[in-house]
Amino acid sequence: MHKYFLIGVDEAGRGSWAGPVVAAAYALKQNANYVFSPLLNDSKKLSPKKREAIYAMLTESMQQGLCHGGVGIVSPQTIDRVGIREANRLAMEEALRQVISQVWDNFQTIKIDGRDNYAFSDITWSRIEYIVRGDSFVREIQAASILAKVSRDHLMEDLAKTYTNYGLEKHKWYGTYLHAELLSKHWPSDIHRKSYAPIKKLILTRE
Repeated sequence: MHKYFLIGVDEAGRGSWAGPVVAAAYALKQNANYVFSPLLNDSKKLSPKKREAIYAMLTESMQQGLCHGGVGIVSPQTIDRVGIREANRLAMEEALRQVISQVWDNFQTIKIDGRDNYAFSDITWSRIEYIVRGDSFVREIQAASILAKVSRDHLMEDLAKTYTNYGLEKHKWYGTYLHAELLSKHWPSDIHRKSYAPIKKLILTRE
């Protein structure tokens, strides 16, 4: 029986105070068994070591042509200009563009984690399903969740080599007391999201 691809989509970094938002799309063949299938889970529920191991399996399967993945990255400058919701949509649209160019029309559904109900260029509404907490039980969304999370972690680890004053190893660029304290001391960098309320408030206090 011919097997269609099922495409999952998820993002990472939506709540971060700095850096890009990253979305991933991942296409798995319907009913196919993959070596990584039993290991899939919401990326937030996996340890960094397990995420990296599954990420390696996902990327290897992509290289072998067994699965297809795409990653969309939207800068903090664009987030400040258009807002995080639209930036997230743009990242997802780019990730989907990459995957759909590989599977063409050989896909059944696109399942997206959450409830945002985005509209994407050249994709009909009937092929998109939004699933709240889909990264907890839909394997193609789980695969996308891990691809997005680890891809963004790698980007942020590289950025941390340049931006050394903000305690990345402690808070992963998310909003914590330590991060806020270091921002007050060192001032927001050019990769901080200036439109986010805590950072915007800090900037206003010094103007």
